[in-house]
Amino acid sequence: MKGTRKTGKQSSGKRGTGKKKTLIFCIGGAALLLAGGAAAVLLTRNGEDETVYREETVQYGELTVGLQETGSVEVGTTEQIFELDMSAYTESGDSSFSWEQGGGNVFQGMTAGGSASSSSRSLTVEEILITEGQEVSEGEPLYRISQDSIDEIRSGLSVDVSEAQITLEQTQTQLAMTQLEAQQEYDTDTAYDSVLAQAEYDSTIKELQEAVTEIEEQIAEANEELLEWNEKLLEYQTDLETEKKILENAEYVLETTELITDAYGWITAENAREDAESVIETLEEEIETAQDSIAETTEEIEDLTDSLTGARQSLEQGEIDAQAQLSLRTLGSANASERYAVSVGMGEFEAQTAKEDYEEAVEKLNEFDAVLGDQTVKSDYNGVITEISLAEGDSVDTGTTLAVLSDYDEVTVTVSLEESDLENVKEGDTVNVYIDAWPDEEYSGAVDEIGDAQYDSSTGTTYSDVTVKLSGDTAKLYDGMTAELTFITKETETVTYVSNRAVFRENGRSYVRMYDENGNVVSVEIVTGFSDGSHVEVTEGLTEGDTVLIESGVSGS
Repeated sequence: MKGTRKTGKQSSGKRGTGKKKTLIFCIGGAALLLAGGAAAVLLTRNGEDETVYREETVQYGELTVGLQETGSVEVGTTEQIFELDMSAYTESGDSSFSWEQGGGNVFQGMTAGGSASSSSRSLTVEEILITEGQEVSEGEPLYRISQDSIDEIRSGLSVDVSEAQITLEQTQTQLAMTQLEAQQEYDTDTAYDSVLAQAEYDSTIKELQEAVTEIEEQIAEANEELLEWNEKLLEYQTDLETEKKILENAEYVLETTELITDAYGWITAENAREDAESVIETLEEEIETAQDSIAETTEEIEDLTDSLTGARQSLEQGEIDAQAQLSLRTLGSANASERYAVSVGMGEFEAQTAKEDYEEAVEKLNEFDAVLGDQTVKSDYNGVITEISLAEGDSVDTGTTLAVLSDYDEVTVTVSLEESDLENVKEGDTVNVYIDAWPDEEYSGAVDEIGDAQYDSSTGTTYSDVTVKLSGDTAKLYDGMTAELTFITKETETVTYVSNRAVFRENGRSYVRMYDENGNVVSVEIVTGFSDGSHVEVTEGLTEGDTVLIESGVSGS
């Protein structure tokens, strides 16, 4: 998922100016170097810096006219979104459809283990593995995820696979049964008359009614049992209170009777106390058993009540389905083939849907393992981190923004062109690009967008913003770098020209470096004309065949 793209900004500045250097020839060693067929000279200054010059010959010939504008590089950005689907499995199909024959579906109301709830599933950031300004490559780790959160979600996804498989197997069984019954229906349709159809209707309704009645009887029996247990509990509790009083009296007698003076009384009280304690212990056990039985019976009644509700709903729906079935039966066999196709087609649809759900659950688990197998979330892009969206301990959900990166597929420069210049510019046109910071690199571009016309009342001119999308090694570029764009026209002129790289500017004037008569490197002022982006016309200061110097590199000794 791509983030919002930046647009380039126009800059009125020109290409970075060069700096004069006082240089002398290195006499010893390989003072003259040959590279690419052009002579190169190694120069030093006070034994500290080394500068390599490449010689370039001034040419005379045809040069394509270009329109030059200067602007600033703008690197677009993209948001990396966590797109891994960790959602809980939910059945897509409806496994409660009814067959036309048999008075209902034996799987009616079947669900996949209650997994339809789509509870939120989140990972937890354990460690941040990136910093702002860091250059990352596709596949490089961004965050370390806690193993506990990974294990928890993986467990849920594994359960999803199991439940989806169960549903698939159930729908496949259901389909087989549907096909069998549909075929039987098809074979017997013509033989059915109204009497048999009515008998089938009566049988279906009777079966559903018996199911309701049976559950009602079970509820009645359970209520009787519950009443009995409540009566027993009351009886036990009453007896318990009595025995507690007996125990209390016996303990009182023991406290107030001396064994020496009234041994019989004391022994009688002690026996009464022991008997009471034993009875109390037994009664407490009986009370606990009764309470457990009451709870179990109450729960059983609740379950039976739910079942009764379902059975009554099945009866209501069964009456509707059976009536429809009766109507269909009485129609005869005229549309038997169509009914077969509908019945089987529905089952096939359910089975196919369940199969797709199962495959999706497996795919989600496999993808989860593939993405988080080493406990890290990785970058989907090459770029420089401009924003870290998460902190340690943060949750990561599907759709969470992980980071914002520079997007080197969206490096642009936007300049303003007057209406008269726009006549020679259209979207898709090739544009030559010169980057001041990388004079030895080759860049090009294409007109990506031409904005709406705008009027500048201060100058009385109409202009449009033109955005050029750059290509080449754009990963080396940064926001704000100066770029010189040359929009190429079809017009050519025969002129004196030299490489753009040989020209540098200081204080609004253009210069080239040349040797003087003593072999020293000097700056010579020239006057330039149009450029095709690689070469520039020289109207004054140079003639065909002159040799100029292009600075190739500087390094400390």
